[in-house]
Amino acid sequence: MSYYDFSLLCGETGPLVSASRPDRLRLPMEGMTPILAVGDQVLAGAKVALGNGPDTGDLHAPLAGTILEVERYSILLEVDGGGKADPIQPCRDGGEPLRHWLKSMGVNVGALRKAPTLIINGVPPEPGISVFEPLLHDYRKTLELGLETAAKVVEPSKMFLAAAKGNRANAFANCEVVHVAPVYPNGLDPLVYKAVLGQEVLPGSRPENATMLSVGDLYAIGRVMETGRPVTETVMTIGGQNQLVRVGTPVGFLAAEAGAQIQPGDRLVLGGPLRGLAAANLDQGVGKDSCGLTILRREEGLEPTDNFCLGCGACERHCPARIMPGLISRCAEFKQFKRAEAYHIHSCMECGLCGYWCTAQRPLLQYIRLAKYELALLAGASAPAGPSGDEIKEQTGDTPC
Repeated sequence: MSYYDFSLLCGETGPLVSASRPDRLRLPMEGMTPILAVGDQVLAGAKVALGNGPDTGDLHAPLAGTILEVERYSILLEVDGGGKADPIQPCRDGGEPLRHWLKSMGVNVGALRKAPTLIINGVPPEPGISVFEPLLHDYRKTLELGLETAAKVVEPSKMFLAAAKGNRANAFANCEVVHVAPVYPNGLDPLVYKAVLGQEVLPGSRPENATMLSVGDLYAIGRVMETGRPVTETVMTIGGQNQLVRVGTPVGFLAAEAGAQIQPGDRLVLGGPLRGLAAANLDQGVGKDSCGLTILRREEGLEPTDNFCLGCGACERHCPARIMPGLISRCAEFKQFKRAEAYHIHSCMECGLCGYWCTAQRPLLQYIRLAKYELALLAGASAPAGPSGDEIKEQTGDTPC
């Protein structure tokens, strides 16, 4: 496996460019309920699915076209030269009405809750992922509008911007800048909470006195408020260049546009190589939260094995959560999921460092994610209930404030 650069310094990233338009879009449907069927024609910006649960933003068509497939995990849309849906008048209220309106416009609103402290995370999530840099420099007014809108829901008395030391970052009004060491994994939410608040927070949870949004979240909110159009694009780092990519664009199309030749055994990873998710195939579409596309060549990437743990302790020495990933992975391997809780599996922030340093090349992060999933099922967790039939029938795609 190639050695990896853990630096979070971005340098000069250049302007944000728009990715090419594909002929087909495969819109991710995880956590969604479709409201349209095969054969339906849609305009760009029209709503195609409702987010299950109170925090998941609804899904909209980035381009006009005809729906060819509606599957459990995706909608296949054939793009044509159709027009756009009319923009919707932005909501000028605050609090819960604004939160509900943003959800209907495709914004994931889980972090939009009242809290005395609002933290803006501007630290790159992984080395090589520099999507925040062009937004902070070239889309300042959009971010300011996004922050102003978010503040109407959060109502903070203090605001902080977390940035990697050495990257350019100018504070927003009434916002203090907190610099962190530019080394991965300092951009992950639990470590940003620790740097700003001085307190440790379990991954997946939030402290009572604070909430956190990323620079990408502010950009999405600001664009919705500027244009009156829903979230249909994401910013991704591809081949060192930051691109504005339509949701649902196939990863194979993006790789080909970047000039990459995909060979058998290569993997296309949505995100970075340490904690990203490998695409199931070249037709898989990017989601609203996709921030990068990484190609792992067969000869460079980790070749996971089912070798037994050597007990060398390399994973423990590099774990920022100070837990024992090797032991937890063995609990998962032998289905001792409840036992994994005794070794503080829920403190794992899924940074992927353990798998990188594993001498035996065991897929430690995947074992830990499996154990967390099984523990959630044992605790009675279930997927959020989808909208009722009446809610789907009443859905017009234009949600007033």
